[in-house]
Amino acid sequence: MKGLWNKYIITKTSGKPLAEGFYAIVLRVDGGQYVDACRAGALAFAEAVRSKNKLLADDIQNKITSYMFIDEFKSRL
Repeated sequence: MKGLWNKYIITKTSGKPLAEGFYAIVLRVDGGQYVDACRAGALAFAEAVRSKNKLLADDIQNKITSYMFIDEFKSRL
């Protein structure tokens, strides 16, 4: 098992460079070993930014909810 490590290469879709010293942590919300923890983290982030960016918070919440719905549907097959 590994701790924190550089698994992903992150770029901007605009092609512009990332800020100097940029560092990000990727939370995989579509599946994987830590999906429940990643979804909880993403939902906590959404609530933390809701007062500053309601649209972003709603988009995150809707995306996570859709994955949870899909997972529930698959579990009933």
